[in-house]
Amino acid sequence: MKNSEVVQILNNIADILELQNVPWKPQAYRKAAQAIETLAEDVEEIWKRGELEKIPSVGEHIAAKIEEYLKTGKLAYYNKLKKEIKINLEELKGIPALGPKKIKLLYQKLGVKNLKDLETAIKRQKVQKLAGFGEKTEQALAEGIRFIKTKPKRFLYASALPIVNTFLKTFRTYPFIQQIEVAGSFRRGKETVGDLDFLAVSSQPEKVMHAFTTMKDVKEILARGMTKSSIRLGNGLQIDLRVVNDKQFGSAMNYFIGSKEHNVELRKLALSKGYTLSEYGLFTLREKKWIAGKTENDIYQKLGLQYIEAELRENHGEIAAAQKKKLPDLITVKDLRGVFHNHTTWSDGNNSLLEMAQKAEELKLKFISFNDHLGPIGITNPLTEKRLAGYLKEIENVRKKVGIRVFSGVEIDILKDGTLPLSAKRLKELDVVIASVHLAIKMPAAEMTQRVCSAMEKYPINILGHPTDRKLNERPPLNLNLDRVFEAAKKNNIFLEINGSPSRMDLSGENVWNARAAGCRFAISADAHAVSHLPFYHLGVNMARRGWLEKKDVLNCWTLEKIEKMLKR
Repeated sequence: MKNSEVVQILNNIADILELQNVPWKPQAYRKAAQAIETLAEDVEEIWKRGELEKIPSVGEHIAAKIEEYLKTGKLAYYNKLKKEIKINLEELKGIPALGPKKIKLLYQKLGVKNLKDLETAIKRQKVQKLAGFGEKTEQALAEGIRFIKTKPKRFLYASALPIVNTFLKTFRTYPFIQQIEVAGSFRRGKETVGDLDFLAVSSQPEKVMHAFTTMKDVKEILARGMTKSSIRLGNGLQIDLRVVNDKQFGSAMNYFIGSKEHNVELRKLALSKGYTLSEYGLFTLREKKWIAGKTENDIYQKLGLQYIEAELRENHGEIAAAQKKKLPDLITVKDLRGVFHNHTTWSDGNNSLLEMAQKAEELKLKFISFNDHLGPIGITNPLTEKRLAGYLKEIENVRKKVGIRVFSGVEIDILKDGTLPLSAKRLKELDVVIASVHLAIKMPAAEMTQRVCSAMEKYPINILGHPTDRKLNERPPLNLNLDRVFEAAKKNNIFLEINGSPSRMDLSGENVWNARAAGCRFAISADAHAVSHLPFYHLGVNMARRGWLEKKDVLNCWTLEKIEKMLKR
């Protein structure tokens, strides 16, 4: 359960080294952090097997540092680096758009060491006078400070995933536990979680509580009871565990999966049918006779409903649809034939075109789409029109070396005026054109909406990339009239991306739901910048399911012949 802690330390080391102008090392630490962030397994288990160096981008020296931290809970090298700088880097880099270079400049010119110092400098309007900042940047930093001060403490789904997997794997080995599952917002596939909820069936709850509260990663025991306890891990994540009997497990799962709004409507339906529903079961209203509760399906059946998948339980009409037996046949990971939106060393990716294609083949995918950056995105190595020929030539060579379909393409910047930095004629030479907003993200809603819609109307775009450009826990979404964007996408046969990158998961489930109602169709992507990122499309499937999507709604699920035909249109 140390993944997020290790990732944070490696990224912090990279930032400090960058502040110190150390060459190449920061990138090595960041690549290692990215690889560990994508693991669905506990890094500690990998270390115990002696396989740290099998993790992509984790070499001998970084593996040794990870081992030291896992063994001792400390890292001498990291502590040494922190003493060498006087800046509270962790605090300051939490502000959107404030990277190591700007942090260094703020310290050198204004003596900014922490958030308080930065707030003071902004109030005195000193930041806007620095070269490379200006009034708009100062305002953006002020907004960023407000954002991080008001946002609730939530963990990315991807960060919680290895914790959930490790927890279930461990507790399912105990002979005194008959059944254990995760509930809560994690079970509903939400992109972030405030805490984790687990439910267990056991006739020896005292043993379960002891095993739970004595886990080595427990930093604090928040509450301890006979059948319910709460703990906080070293990374700050709270975990609640409840023990119920076999007869109550289904009703308890239903209650603790939620959402609250879904549960309220379900209880109303139960009352209308002469029942009362709680976490303890479904009972007759008058006699209080137990009717169902061992499984969730039993409860839904007794209430005359189709089984409602956890991701749908948001009070978006799922109960009415279940009454009519008209719930969607939700897509699954297995339905995806391939994945869109992948970056390589031709722009800001960590692996070559061939390495990425081979990994996709290893994952049993039928196709991969390459979409390296083109345009003034602000990265060090974007594609240009001049470099495009070499890029396409190498893609053609890769096609001869793998047994899957390889689509050529770019992720092209939508400029401030709604134009793209490549002609429509050249774009038509590519298989998959993804257009995205990356820069000038603070435009007013009317201008931003016009910018995005204009690009979709005037250029041969296949997919609108990460449509709201949000970064979870980092920055809010673009100011957009999404109804207009969805209308323009539908009108111009453009697929809306569901971006599976852990910090994006954009579109959100709610926005997918609204876009689907508007008649839009979708493409699920990994936005992979390394071979270890390719499985991110799993996270995109979470958002798709939360948005009620079926195979017919998602380009990835179609036959290759149909995909190619649609892309050419």
